[in-house]
Amino acid sequence: METSRIRYSILLSAGIQLALGAFTAHPYDGRVFFTVGYSVAHGNSPYVPADVSSVFGRALFPEAYPGIGYPPPWSLILALSYLLSYNLFPNLILYNIAIKTPIVAGNLLLAVLVGRIVLFDTSNAALAENATRFMLFNPYVIYTTAIWGQFDTLSALLMLFAILELTRGKRRLSATALGGAIALKLIPIVLLPLMILREKKHGTCLHALKYSVCVAAVVGFSFVPFLLGWSINPIIDNWNVHFVRIGGFSPMNLLIPFGISSPANELSFLGYLWLPSLILIYYLLLRRPAIRSSDVVLSALAIMLGVSLTRSWVSEQNLNFVLPLVLLASISQGWPRKWVTATWVLPLLFTLFHSSPLGMLFLVVPQQLINHVHARLQLMFHAVSLDMFQPDVGSIGRILTTIAWLIVGLMLLRKSIRSIGGPSRAGKSDPVLRNCV
Repeated sequence: METSRIRYSILLSAGIQLALGAFTAHPYDGRVFFTVGYSVAHGNSPYVPADVSSVFGRALFPEAYPGIGYPPPWSLILALSYLLSYNLFPNLILYNIAIKTPIVAGNLLLAVLVGRIVLFDTSNAALAENATRFMLFNPYVIYTTAIWGQFDTLSALLMLFAILELTRGKRRLSATALGGAIALKLIPIVLLPLMILREKKHGTCLHALKYSVCVAAVVGFSFVPFLLGWSINPIIDNWNVHFVRIGGFSPMNLLIPFGISSPANELSFLGYLWLPSLILIYYLLLRRPAIRSSDVVLSALAIMLGVSLTRSWVSEQNLNFVLPLVLLASISQGWPRKWVTATWVLPLLFTLFHSSPLGMLFLVVPQQLINHVHARLQLMFHAVSLDMFQPDVGSIGRILTTIAWLIVGLMLLRKSIRSIGGPSRAGKSDPVLRNCV
C-alpha cells in the first residue's frame, strides 16, 4: 500500500469522525454513557441506575438513567474518559469527545487491519488500499460509532485480529485478542468454538485447551471489578434481557406489527432460536474442508450471519461485526460488490427509519425543538390505519429493510458456507471495491 496516501486518508477520516462525533450522541445510549462514566469514576457500580441531573443539568438529564448492559471494560473506559475531560474542564462536548476518541481510534485501526488482511491474502496493494478507504469512510460505520457513540468496532477489531493471528500460528496472541473482544461485547463468543476446533484440527487437543484457557483468563480478568464491590446482582437478574424481547434489526421485528413484542409463553422459544441455528451452522462447517486463511473468515461470517438472523434482538450497530467479514469474503471470493453494499446500506436505512438523526443532536439542539420537529414529521408522514396497527413511513421502512436484509443475509449465509474449501477467485473478477468510495 502507498503509505503516504493511506496516512492522509486516515488523518482525513479521523478529522471527519471527530468533528461529527463531538456534537452528536444517541439520545438514550449517550446519556447512559455519560452517567456511567461519572458514576464509575466516583466509585459506584455501572450496573445500577444513577441520577446525574445535579451534575450535568436537569434540562439534558431530567431523570435517573439505568446502568450499562455490557461487561466491565467499557465502563472503565467511560470512567477514564470522564476523569480526563469533564472532571478537569466541566464541559459535556469535551466529555463527549473523550468518549468518542477510543471509538474513532478503533474505527481507524479496524480499517487498517482490513487492508493488511487483504494485502496478506492477495498481495494486491491497490485492492488493500481501497479496502482500507472503504472502511475509513463508510457512512454506516461512521454513523453507528462516531455519531451514535457505540463501540462495536472496537470489539470487531479484536475479533478480526484474533482470526488473523490464529491463521498465522500465533495462538496466544489470538486467544488474548478474542478474550478482549468478548470482554468488550459478548457477541464474538460465538466464534470461540470455531477457533478451538481449528486449533484441535491443525494442532492438538492440548493446543485447543490452552487456547480456551487463555480466552477464559482474559475474560475472567475483565470481571475483577466485581471483586472490588460492584454488585453482580443486576446482571444475574437480567441475564436473559436480550432473549425476552423482540426488536432492533432482527428479522423477528416483523412480528411487532402483529402485537408480538416479546417471545413470551408459547413463543418463548423464539428468544433462543439462535442456539439451534448456531449448532446447525457448526455442523455444516465441520463438513467443509477449511484449509486457507480465507476459509476461517468465511466460517466466521457464516456464524455471525446465523446469529444475526436468528436472535430476537439485534441492535443496528451489531452489523459492524458482519460488514468487515463480508468485505473480506467478497474480495477473496470475487463476489459482486452488491453484497458489500447491501450489508451496510440496509442497516443504515433501518437505523434512520428507527430513530431520527435529529435526536443525535440533543447536546446542542433544545429538546423542545427536537420534540416539535418529530411531532410535525409524524403528522406529515402518518399512513392509513390498518386493522392490526397504524404504520407510518418509519415503520413501513423498517419492515421493508428488514425483509430485504433477511433475504440478503440468507443468501450470504449460503454463499459463505458453500465457498469454504473452494478456489480463491479474487483475481478472476474486477476488484469488488472499485469506485466503492
